[in-house]
Parts: sequence; C-alpha cells; structure tokens
Amino acid sequence: MTALMRYQAAILFRSHRWVLPLISYALLISVAGVGGQESLGDALNWSAAMLLPVVALLTRSMLTAEPPAARACVAAAAGPRKAQVAVLLTGLAGGAVLALAGAAYDLATSGELAKMLHAHPGLLGTSLGDGLGKAVICVLVGSAVGTFCNPPVIRHQAVAVLSTIAAVLVALLSSISPASAALRGSGAAIQSASWPTGVPFLVAAILLVASWLVSASLAARRGS
Repeated sequence: MTALMRYQAAILFRSHRWVLPLISYALLISVAGVGGQESLGDALNWSAAMLLPVVALLTRSMLTAEPPAARACVAAAAGPRKAQVAVLLTGLAGGAVLALAGAAYDLATSGELAKMLHAHPGLLGTSLGDGLGKAVICVLVGSAVGTFCNPPVIRHQAVAVLSTIAAVLVALLSSISPASAALRGSGAAIQSASWPTGVPFLVAAILLVASWLVSASLAARRGS
C-alpha cells in the first residue's frame, strides 16, 4: 500500500493538480487573519471549516489525475479495490498535511499566542486540541464528499462538479452534517446542542468508510 500511495502522490505532483487545492486553502485561511482581530479559536475554527471544500477538491483531483491506461495497469497488478483505496488514502494524507499547516499558520499569526503562553498555557493547548479535532472531522467529511461525488461513483464531469459543490455546502451549513455540528460545538468533546459528545467524529468516520467502500466496489466492477 505504501508503494501505491507513493505512486499516486507522484501522479498528483506531476499533474500539478495539487496546486489549486493548495492555493485555495492558503487564500481561504489567510482571510481569517485579515485585520488581526480574530481569536486563535476562531481562526482554527475557520481553518478547519475550509479544509472541507479543499479536501473534497483534492480528493477529486486524486480520482481524476491518473490516465485510464495507467489506472488499468495498476488495477491489474495490485487489484482494483486496493488501487482505489490507495488513491483515496493519498488524498486523505494530503488533507492531514494541510490541516497541520493551517494550524501552524494560525499559531504563527495569532496575536493571542504570547499572551496565552504567558498567562494561560493550558488554554493554548485546549484551543489547539479543539481546533485539530474539528479539522480531523472536516477532513473526513471532505474526503467522503469528494469520494461520493466523483468517479467512479459519478462519472459525468459536470454532474460530479455540481454535486461536489452542493454536498460541500450541505456539509458546512446543514444541521444534519457532522462537520457543521463539530464547527458549532464547544470544547474538545465536539459537542453541540443537537449532537451528543463524540457523535460528529463517529458519523464522519462512518461516512468516510461507506464512501470508500462504495468507490472501491464500483472501481472493481467498472474497471475505472
């Protein structure tokens, strides 16, 4: 699996399809720092939220980056399901890297950092833990959205793009979304008024596993 992921990462980098997700995330999280008035918690919350559309886009980039002939060869050598999971794992790993980079950026640019380190070091750890917990949930949901709304689940390009946009909006704004619940939650337990403690992460993980199972199964059946 590691070799397959290295291969998929090389495909992504050589195709330059990583550029748009990276630039998009950099621009989106920089908006939170404009004016320097936002708290560290709010900045981490914003960075986590922006991971959802960016990871969905990155997942789409991964699913469409490999030429059909190369995909067929890899599927024949390693098995179509394993090859598909490697594609999705590589996208998820890229999302995790972006999450860490976003958190590092928020820490570096926060005007509260020195004050919190001096007066409330425990509060800094709590805020960072909360932010990373929300980022994990948004990465999981973003990967699930990108997987459900793109090949081989949805093969028509225009429908796939529109479905991805619509699903991202639902995931960020709807009360039925675990990402929305996490972003509106309070504390490391990721608890909101309508979601019990820990349920947003559990639902996000279930969505991720379900989307990957569907994608891998269809990849094996359709040969793509």
